[in-house]
Amino acid sequence: MGLAGAVVASRADVEGVLWNPASAAGIESPTAYFHVANDFGTSSQVFGFLGRWQELRIGLAYYHFGMGSIEARDESNQDLGSIALDDDALILTGGYGLSSAVDLGLSYKLVRLSSACSGDCNAFDGKSIGHAFDVGVTADITAARGLSVGAVLRNFGPGIRVSGASTTDPLPTRLRLGASLNAVRAFVPGEERFGIVLQVDVQQTVTEFDDLEAYLGAEASLRGILYVRGGYAWSAAGRSGAALGIGLRYDRLTVDLGRAFDDFSSFDSDSPFQLSLAFGF
Repeated sequence: MGLAGAVVASRADVEGVLWNPASAAGIESPTAYFHVANDFGTSSQVFGFLGRWQELRIGLAYYHFGMGSIEARDESNQDLGSIALDDDALILTGGYGLSSAVDLGLSYKLVRLSSACSGDCNAFDGKSIGHAFDVGVTADITAARGLSVGAVLRNFGPGIRVSGASTTDPLPTRLRLGASLNAVRAFVPGEERFGIVLQVDVQQTVTEFDDLEAYLGAEASLRGILYVRGGYAWSAAGRSGAALGIGLRYDRLTVDLGRAFDDFSSFDSDSPFQLSLAFGF
């Protein structure tokens, strides 16, 4: 979040399980991680573990997305209770280092959409199961020192069948392309105390073809310990705006905080934020 979503070309990033599974291929040690975020009345939590076997990384994560609740009323506008809406996904990820310059990744998602009524609106109770895949690649461009590129196709598959429906609905399949430039490595290759990374992503929802989005992020680091981030997102969904973040890497512990300032944000309980923790073994 601190990079405003410009992350698809990142390598050796445990959060790649959610963004681009290829970026998980560079993780050096087994890592457990936890993310919690809220955004405009919704909340999400992720618990996961990523292990290593030679050049292969294998991970399992549980993702929960709560959308709060809405009032249910009948045709006479009488209160029937409230409907809680939740999404869950079990994510199995594999990342593979094809070479020193190219990483590949694949994720399988078992997705469940559920609604539950508290009151007299039992007709809205239901659960729907679906399957989806993410496939991605990241690569260093050897001809341009410090430059990496990435691509991922997310949420493609057979779709999801809503309870009682005879057909499936497609999931939002998205194609995202990105580039990352380590400016210090490109222009001052011997410098190890400071780092500056610039990243840019573009995304298209394949199932709609009318919402091209762009994301721009920058990260400054000090001795590989302290990271300060900023970015800006241009989103067709009305979520355009700036973002800020800060990160800490110490020994095997990683702590990241991010805060977005998009069209819907304000300084209250619904302000978009993310806290990420990771620990390597």
